[in-house]
Amino acid sequence: MIIVNKNNKLLKALILLLNTGVAIADTQDRTDGSHCAYTPAAHTAEATGLIVGAEVLLAQGSRADQGVHIRFNGSLGLVGEFDAVREALPNAAVLDCRGGAVLSPGFVNAHEHPAYSHAFPDPNLNPGYVHRDEWRLGVNGKRPLPIPERLDYEDDDPKTAAKLLAMELRHLLGGATTIAGPGGLPGVIRNIDRHRRPGDPERYDAEADVEVFPFSFRAVEDLRTECAGGPAFQFPPPSDPDLAFMAYVPHVGEGRKASCAARAEVARYLKRVQRRDRRYALVHGVATDRADYAVMREFDVTLVWSPRSNLALYGETVDLASAVDSGVRIALSTDWSPSGSFNMREELKCARRVAATTGVALPADRLWRMSTVNGAYALGLEDRYGTIAPGLRADLILTAHVGEDPHNAVLNATDDDLLAAWIDGQALLLSEALPESLGAGPCVALDDMAPRVCGALSRFGLSPATFAKHVKDAVPLNDVSRQAPCNPQVEAVEP
Repeated sequence: MIIVNKNNKLLKALILLLNTGVAIADTQDRTDGSHCAYTPAAHTAEATGLIVGAEVLLAQGSRADQGVHIRFNGSLGLVGEFDAVREALPNAAVLDCRGGAVLSPGFVNAHEHPAYSHAFPDPNLNPGYVHRDEWRLGVNGKRPLPIPERLDYEDDDPKTAAKLLAMELRHLLGGATTIAGPGGLPGVIRNIDRHRRPGDPERYDAEADVEVFPFSFRAVEDLRTECAGGPAFQFPPPSDPDLAFMAYVPHVGEGRKASCAARAEVARYLKRVQRRDRRYALVHGVATDRADYAVMREFDVTLVWSPRSNLALYGETVDLASAVDSGVRIALSTDWSPSGSFNMREELKCARRVAATTGVALPADRLWRMSTVNGAYALGLEDRYGTIAPGLRADLILTAHVGEDPHNAVLNATDDDLLAAWIDGQALLLSEALPESLGAGPCVALDDMAPRVCGALSRFGLSPATFAKHVKDAVPLNDVSRQAPCNPQVEAVEP
């Protein structure tokens, strides 16, 4: 038996040859420990962007030996066979990771609360609530949970900027390049929400009508008489009727199936979607059932699913088997750190656990679609994000990949596996093995985090030391030990 160091260059080349058929000669110039070889543009004045060579995850499936052209304007250019793309763009710089990495669109987190997602779960968090009003307002004698402090970015507030930056970098490390929900920072991860205030056009890259509660902030009280057998309660008509150009993405049915108020919300909402006047999604939908999924499928309503938060608060989540059988489009999301997953990869783990417990087959490629293509569709933005195709934005993640299922390589990656993350063609995260010239700005190393952060700290006048000081009490970038549990078999208990 011959024992060889796994970082030995010859061994890496042999592994690539056996698993992918890439010639040893193609790997000999790669620095020890790197999955990629970088060739700068020969003529800087005539440079035409960057070509990334890798196995690429496309909406149509996985394709090996592909080239993806990142233009200087942050959009995607040619996508196709690596040699053909390189021949068509001889003046482009090249990052050749074929046989060593997989390139994917970044995850689209279709529902988050970025302004609140710096906080840990409350010690009193438990799965004994029946409707969201119980933990929000303390109705029905339940113990309310405290709502975390809302953080809004201000130019002259470095502490808040640091906490919001930590939130966005945490999601970026977890594979997400897009977050839908109010809050966040300008110019780091891509944020989606309505432009409501003077600073919003700089903060939000695109718009969706990410409504919180479409009917009432106190639905249990409003519907109490109706749920006791009285007349139907009349909610006010929906606001902003002229926003049909935006997808509508509200919380609906956020409570157990035994909750009359949650079921009443679902029934009313599924009547509204039959107008077919805009793109509709339904966030959480814990109280939905098989009949509801048939309506959602017919009227093209995406279910935005946050299993960890559902289980942590209500002890149950959607009827996954019925939703999958009905063919409903499902998009994954994290909800927020006080009860949900700290990043999308953790949400994917929870979704897999729910599927395994309920006997539902969720293969890696389907989970990948739920985290990319479907999330963009739920937001009505599939023509811009969530897919690798010419003309879309260059929001990409590059993950180490040798001889395993490429979708699983992306879904299961750790931050040690993350080689690069681009938003709008700017690399905000870069492995130590890749040149800093690829980054969006000066690249700095942060404690206990493998890829360097490029450009983001300096944009807000933060050094690694001041950043660490400001975020010491916030959810950490890459430690998920304090997130809410994902226990599909949990028994609901009274708080």
